Amino acid sequence: MKKILQYIKIIKLGDTFVIVTFMGLIFWSVSQSWNMPSGQYLKIENNQEDSKVFSLNQTVNKQVIGFLGSSEISIAEGKVRFVKSPCTKKYCIHHGWINKINQTIVCLPNQITISIVGDSESYDTVNY
Repeated sequence: MKKILQYIKIIKLGDTFVIVTFMGLIFWSVSQSWNMPSGQYLKIENNQEDSKVFSLNQTVNKQVIGFLGSSEISIAEGKVRFVKSPCTKKYCIHHGWINKINQTIVCLPNQITISIVGDSESYDTVNY
């Protein structure tokens, strides 16, 4: 109990203000990132072919040929995920479903990227 009182004496009014301000900023930024709209299209890119765009309003499995072999991508109920991949770690499969704009799953060994896009271009960040 004595140690707790020592810590309370150390924290000043300004410290409390800074802590509360930054906690509020963190909660606000997290709430903004969770409220991203759902996307309408799936964009599949690989190094061997041009990128392809598919509607998310269908239930279908797509085969995409990558650097290591064939990967299977499942589209269902406005969501998409990797189902099969020839890579060893299978991080792309473990990622699960995505459905929000700017969400991306990358299979680096097989050099395939799937991402959700909307009707217009939306940027997470812009680099110069």
